[in-house]
Amino acid sequence: MSCTPKSPRSHAAETDRPVTWAAAALNSLRLSGVLLLNVTALAAIIGASEAGEATFHGRAFQMADGFSLSVAAPPSLVERPMEACFDNKGRLLVTESSGSNDPPAKQLKDKPHRVLCLADSDGDGVFDQRTVFADKMMFPEGILWHDGAVYVSAPPEIWKLTDADDDGVAEKREVWFDGKTLTGCANDLHGPYLGPDGLIYWCKGAFAQQTVDLPGKPGWTSRASHVFRAKPDGTMQECVFTAGMDNPVGLAWTPEGDLMVSGTFLQHPGAGRRDGIIHAVHGGVWGKDHDVLDGHPRTGELMPPMTHLGPAAAASLCRYGRDLLVCQFNLRTVSQHQLIPEGATYRTEDSTLLISEHPDFHPTDVLQAPDGSIVVVDTGGWYKLCCPTSQLAKPEVAGAIYRLRRSGGGEPLATPAPQWSASPAGFREDLKSTNMHLRRKALEAAGQWPGQQASPAAKATAACGVVPLILESASVAPRDRFLEHAATYALLEGGDPSTMSAALGAADSHSRRLLIYALAQSRPAAASPQSIASLLAVADAPLLEALIFGFNKVPEWKVAASEWLQGNLSQQSPFVASRLIESLSTALPGILPDPGKLLEGATEPALRLKLLGAMHAIAGDREWPGTWSTPLLKVLESSASEEALAAAGFFSNCKITPGSDVVPALVKFVKDQTRPAGLTCRVLANPVMSGAAREYFPLLLAGLTSSTAAELRLLTARNISTLSLENPQLQALTAVLDKVGLLELPLLLKAYRNCPEGIIGTRLLDQLEASGALRTLPDQVLKEALTAFPETVRARASAARVAGGSDREAQLQVLTELEKNLPPGDVTRGSILFLGAKGACVLCHAIGYKGGVLGPDLSKIGAVRSRRDLLEAVLYPSASFVRSYETVDVALQDGSRQLGVIRNQGAQSITLATSVAVLDLKIPLGDIKSLAPLELSLMPGAFGEIFTKPEIADLIAYLQTLK
Repeated sequence: MSCTPKSPRSHAAETDRPVTWAAAALNSLRLSGVLLLNVTALAAIIGASEAGEATFHGRAFQMADGFSLSVAAPPSLVERPMEACFDNKGRLLVTESSGSNDPPAKQLKDKPHRVLCLADSDGDGVFDQRTVFADKMMFPEGILWHDGAVYVSAPPEIWKLTDADDDGVAEKREVWFDGKTLTGCANDLHGPYLGPDGLIYWCKGAFAQQTVDLPGKPGWTSRASHVFRAKPDGTMQECVFTAGMDNPVGLAWTPEGDLMVSGTFLQHPGAGRRDGIIHAVHGGVWGKDHDVLDGHPRTGELMPPMTHLGPAAAASLCRYGRDLLVCQFNLRTVSQHQLIPEGATYRTEDSTLLISEHPDFHPTDVLQAPDGSIVVVDTGGWYKLCCPTSQLAKPEVAGAIYRLRRSGGGEPLATPAPQWSASPAGFREDLKSTNMHLRRKALEAAGQWPGQQASPAAKATAACGVVPLILESASVAPRDRFLEHAATYALLEGGDPSTMSAALGAADSHSRRLLIYALAQSRPAAASPQSIASLLAVADAPLLEALIFGFNKVPEWKVAASEWLQGNLSQQSPFVASRLIESLSTALPGILPDPGKLLEGATEPALRLKLLGAMHAIAGDREWPGTWSTPLLKVLESSASEEALAAAGFFSNCKITPGSDVVPALVKFVKDQTRPAGLTCRVLANPVMSGAAREYFPLLLAGLTSSTAAELRLLTARNISTLSLENPQLQALTAVLDKVGLLELPLLLKAYRNCPEGIIGTRLLDQLEASGALRTLPDQVLKEALTAFPETVRARASAARVAGGSDREAQLQVLTELEKNLPPGDVTRGSILFLGAKGACVLCHAIGYKGGVLGPDLSKIGAVRSRRDLLEAVLYPSASFVRSYETVDVALQDGSRQLGVIRNQGAQSITLATSVAVLDLKIPLGDIKSLAPLELSLMPGAFGEIFTKPEIADLIAYLQTLK
């Protein structure tokens, strides 16, 4: 966490303007606008000497130029430090783990952790005395000293601890805040932090539903992540911003009062991006876009991260001069980020302040000491609860606390941000300022104008005059998302609905976009639904995005849009029609006119592809429409073109009843031996074609083993897995199992679940044992496949798995021997293995912008995991898990089960990814009997059997280059 700032300096002598949060720091921005752009302060932070190196406790460190490293508190004083803060006497209060990785519920019961108070008795910079400030604490994830009290976040609560006699031991404990939620990673709370406004801030992570009483909103509930704030006495709780990220962690403020937040899973992992730093503005919404954000005010697309850190497990954040320092737990790094104003926000220039390649160096907190030095907390090797890089808990590997000093001294001390608010004259002036930060602050204030003491009539009058000012202030090029957000949120909070509606007619596309978002969430009745729908004819992509948002929010607008499309879509150009079809079908299934009729009249190939995509998006929500049969079959039979493949893909997944008129035509299609196998296999995938699929089983079998297209092999395996096969067909399938890939195998084994024939079971085990899959398949997959076979078959399988050494000790021994004897790898051959049919890793894992999403993004895996970690992940994928990719076992009310990875956990349903070849399943919560995490991965575990040692070496060599 960041160091405790001093109390904000009062500016009452400089201005008599009232203080409000939304207008805070406007005066500072105006007075120090030059300082915002001044980078000479960097010279006071970065010295001129060469980068340094040091070794402590067997760990080698590298420091940035001009810094030296020393030990501030050795392991003998504090073994597993987590978070720290200074009190008013320079003592260091440290939360310390007991080393427990028990489930959070057990830790809440046992309370095995503690808070220490460290003192430096001789002033040499090394802490040498300690007292136990508070023992028997729940997992203590943050600490703050303020005004004589110590606040500790220990989920589900924030505790206020008081040491009245100042002996380093707290005599009084009281719950300051109770979130009442505790999830599996205990990331429900982080902080607390003291803001420059004198309020206490804290982070709500995870996605459990919490209920809090906000001003004017008693009983407010949300599952999203948030940052809240309240007075030190616990009153006046407010939500600062909302996020779909998993875990906001660290907070820090710029000298101008802008809030910066570090956190994890700011986006769905991809292209090496995941964690990062955000510039958190009032009312903004960040993070992954999923159901937890439903119902929260939106001003457009999600706010963008300021700095991407990749799979860093970003932890504590601290301001150092005009820079930010961030602990990267996974990457064993404390990074430094120079803030550079860019429009109404910032960008950063990033560098490394401190790094160690030692696998057990895990920085969790960074803060500035009263003397200006930087204190870094290393928690050591104990933590593995929800961390993919620390799967072997090492409670005996202690951490330590280090101190970084800049050569020559003169470290910049953090100063509190001044608070300021605008007068009416200053407010209008600021809305037109060339300083975009100042303009943004004025827009933030605009939504709260004219203040709490004004009458409703005065507020309405002021709001009428403020709407055009807001729109004018936001109309700058290029488009600035932070200005746009501030303007839209101001309209939401303080814009007069009738004035906003009247402005729509003459406004430009950009202003219309802001007005649509504001009206849809405040007073939609103020705008004519027909006038809103007619904007579809002139909408560019950003305005279309706003209109779709409005149609989803306001039923009357949606009806009007559907009516407008019925009469006007055919009159639009192919380009405009394509854009509307693609956007509206995905976001609003059912709003388009009949796409089957549109497909019949479409002549442009691009438009036909868009219509096919629209039909695919719509099909899941409706029965098979008869008007679709003729145009779809015409496209399917046209050729093996892109359109025909799209039509075949549509037929593989759409909902068709057995009595539908299209079924005979599809059966006739698959009987035609001249049709491309890719089209035929896709058509046969539809459940309604199961009879034909059994009849043409040899065709499926041939596609399974001969096709070089991994996607088609998986689709064929899915087809086979749904069939009730006869014994001769099962025997034929068994004979080719040694030729199928690891991803197809779990799907194909489903075909055996009702087979009682011992001879088939014996032959099946022979094949699985020869390939090594028998010892590496997940228990649940193998159990389901063998459930109907005789006991002798199941007993043989169990004995083979035990003999194969599936226990952890045997795995560790194999890893140790393999790592010792593994030959040097070739990166080029490793990349071919990753992309090729034998490994097929790219089907599940992405590198950069290419690859699958069933497994974790691997764009930076070489920076996160060591060579041994990578070996373990390839050979024993169930030994460790990456957050958000844990496998769950879903038991349904009808007695069936589904294994998969949760894509989205909504209020009414969950979305489950079960395989690369199977569409994600949306399961209503009412259909679920139980849901439990499993200690197994969906990734096949037989790579150690099918890859040779040189191939394993090649693959590891390639993965190590991904940084």
